[in-house]
Amino acid sequence: MIVSHKHRLIFTHIPKNAGTSIRAWLQRWVPDAEDMPDALKHDTPHHVHTRHSDDYTHFAVVRNPYDRLLSQYNFHVEKYAGYLARKSQLRFKQSFQDKYAKLEEGFGPWLTDPYPFADRQSKWYDYRWCPQSMWTNERTHVLKFENLTEDFRWVQEQVGVDAPLDRVNSTTADNNHSTEANRVLLADHRELILSYLRVDFKRFDYEPNFKRSK
Repeated sequence: MIVSHKHRLIFTHIPKNAGTSIRAWLQRWVPDAEDMPDALKHDTPHHVHTRHSDDYTHFAVVRNPYDRLLSQYNFHVEKYAGYLARKSQLRFKQSFQDKYAKLEEGFGPWLTDPYPFADRQSKWYDYRWCPQSMWTNERTHVLKFENLTEDFRWVQEQVGVDAPLDRVNSTTADNNHSTEANRVLLADHRELILSYLRVDFKRFDYEPNFKRSK
């Protein structure tokens, strides 16, 4: 989480929703923006409620849950491929080789593979089935990933800076769930996904039938 006390603004970083790009933008253009002391990177507003008064505004970016799952999978694939690249010393570690081999089995096996629900000591805590609603409350100003250039203007207005938002740490894969290839990947797992993430489809006005939004 990043806070600007001058603007009474707190950025809540939901994984795989352009959070790294927004963190970099805030740290570059907002002089007093800093990591919130004693808060973890992906903490929710509920973790900091007692530390700041109610007149601080939280904001966060949400994303179509289908796209977000695809992005998380492809992010792991690309990162582990980099770890095993020719010039990387990590390519000799068996645990990295095993992880990449597992990812190479495909999106379906990755999605349905059991994993420790609260393994926060792992390289990346697995937020696969954590609803984005966990990171928002009634006071959270929500930006949509699909309309981020337009929605981010709200942030620019809050801090009085017009500099554009540069995208960093994004995957090269196509994470659009509405493409034919991604529809095939998702089709067999739709009910499983909805069983965990239906709250996000309803709360953030996304259609569960593979359309981008209402």
